[in-house]
Amino acid sequence: MSIESASSILDDESFQTALEYIARLSGPLAQKVLGQPSPIDTLCLFTHSRAEYEFVLAAIQKYGPISDFSHGATTYVQTNVTIADHRITLLGVRQPDPTRPQVGYADYPRDDYQTLLTSLEQYPGAQEITSGRGQSLIELRDPDFDILGYAFNASEH
Repeated sequence: MSIESASSILDDESFQTALEYIARLSGPLAQKVLGQPSPIDTLCLFTHSRAEYEFVLAAIQKYGPISDFSHGATTYVQTNVTIADHRITLLGVRQPDPTRPQVGYADYPRDDYQTLLTSLEQYPGAQEITSGRGQSLIELRDPDFDILGYAFNASEH
């Protein structure tokens, strides 16, 4: 699964398309990796050039104020918008990074995070990582998808 505009989000149409693309694929990614769908609350776009980053940064700021959740190479805005039937409370953009060729990612708040964390060996596409904010996350990755997903403890967000 891929999106043609992944490396050229330079107008409003491709911006919306990319957000909807990540939101639509977030359920199938969770289903494939974890065997179950999961709601999302955050969408973040990976950018692949300085021009793309500047465009997306300006575009997300139309959705709300910059969030204190921002850190390092990623800027988030607080919002309350529905994208592809998901209620999104944070929209983000990551500065260009050659280690992030994907379109972007979605965050999955999980009430069962600790249970999921203790059973990761059952899920080959899931691994525990530590975020740039020092938060424990479970990264969801599958070679058939050009997005990533991150499950987190819903009580800590």
